[in-house]
Amino acid sequence: MAESIGKTALRFLLWCLSYCAVAVIGNIIGSITGSDDVMSWTMLSGFVLMTFLYLGKRYVELSFDCIERRVVWSSVGMSVLIAVAYVFVLVSVFNLVDLERFFSKEIESLENTGEHLFSGIAGFLYGCIFCPVLEEIGFRGLLLGGLLKSRCRPWLAIPITAVIFALFHGVGLHSLVSFVFAIIVGWLYWRTGSIILCMIIHIINNSLSFIELDGQGKVVILLILAGSMMLLALGLWWFAKKCTTETAT
Repeated sequence: MAESIGKTALRFLLWCLSYCAVAVIGNIIGSITGSDDVMSWTMLSGFVLMTFLYLGKRYVELSFDCIERRVVWSSVGMSVLIAVAYVFVLVSVFNLVDLERFFSKEIESLENTGEHLFSGIAGFLYGCIFCPVLEEIGFRGLLLGGLLKSRCRPWLAIPITAVIFALFHGVGLHSLVSFVFAIIVGWLYWRTGSIILCMIIHIINNSLSFIELDGQGKVVILLILAGSMMLLALGLWWFAKKCTTETAT
């Protein structure tokens, strides 16, 4: 069923305002109490409430869509493969290019944020589980899904969503990485129609985001990069082939 772009924009705007409100309230309470745990628990509570609210209203459908039941677990496995491969591609590139020399302040800021916000049980649940789930509901479910339903071409809808997703995560190295990530999961959502697979990839990406390859030689890192790129390409090819086959049948 076709959906108007205005309706899509309004739903996504309301989602953004709710998301930002939770983050602001969490930071204010954290500053008042001087406790990172209180801030994390506050944000976690808000994100859990938002997640169940949007799923309860059925703005986004949790399904595997065009993936047949007999290949559901294969699809989940391939999603995990794509997520892990993507993380190791990024880590390998960061080590080879020595991005810390060019983005030292931003990387230091991200590391400090991770240490303060993602620590403890509440931090893990917030940063690695509900934050990815909620962002997929907003960006892939509401925004990209709405654009596709409004008959916006995939080659336009996916980059638009990726740009907004990147800007949502700041300006600089983080936004560039976020843009590439959004292109991958946006393409996957378009091919499969399944937001569940996107959530899996996002959860794994956030959970493994602090992996480092310090101390490894350049040859080892190059091998890891080559292998990760091959696995990433394999996962994307599998979904392209499988979804084309299933649609044709």
